[in-house]
Amino acid sequence: MKVFIVFDNRANEEFRKGWGLSLFIRGKDKNILFDTGCSGEDLLYNLDKFGIKPSDFSEVVISHGHWDHTGGIFSLLNNRDYDFYVGESFSKKFAFEIEQRNGHVYRGNDWRKISDEFYITPELKESFPEQALVYNRDEFSFLFLGCSHPKVENFAELTYLKFKKPLYIMGGFHFYPLSDEKIKERVRRLEEINIKTIYPLHCTGDRGITIILEEMNSKALKAGDLLEI
Repeated sequence: MKVFIVFDNRANEEFRKGWGLSLFIRGKDKNILFDTGCSGEDLLYNLDKFGIKPSDFSEVVISHGHWDHTGGIFSLLNNRDYDFYVGESFSKKFAFEIEQRNGHVYRGNDWRKISDEFYITPELKESFPEQALVYNRDEFSFLFLGCSHPKVENFAELTYLKFKKPLYIMGGFHFYPLSDEKIKERVRRLEEINIKTIYPLHCTGDRGITIILEEMNSKALKAGDLLEI
């Protein structure tokens, strides 16, 4: 599996950055784009920098309906039609606009298997409704999160109970508004789960990333980075 950090708050040289998140996951049986960042122009620019073409994938998983995760949707649809997997709480108006541009919207609120390797979690609704993407192999599961509004530890527990395998986690954890004490409290709960490595991005925030690096087996990545497992 390869994970391309397409868009993030931080970026390597030659890649564009902004408040948002987008990941491209290349599995054995399917390629999936997870979220689309805040800007379609920047999304397409960074995809091109990686050598990823809009035709290299046909499925897009949207974690939740906030602008910093949906900003690139219509720019993608200028290139081809896509299947968009959203949670049941996703805006009906937004879904209608996507379908008017020949996108296909698939709404759900339970575990969904979209290939032999990729699954979508149920939508959790604490704070703001959100779903996550899981890449599952015989030896591990990899959890991808947009903003973790319903808490990263809740998604981690949900995924671990489902697959019962060592867990990798990548994404935004929404720690940036929290005090150091509260972040450490949340991290301690994560440490109770069988997590191999954690990759904080986006709304985790600088202090959140620093504390995770200090407390857990983790690595900070940014737009332009490639992770291969």
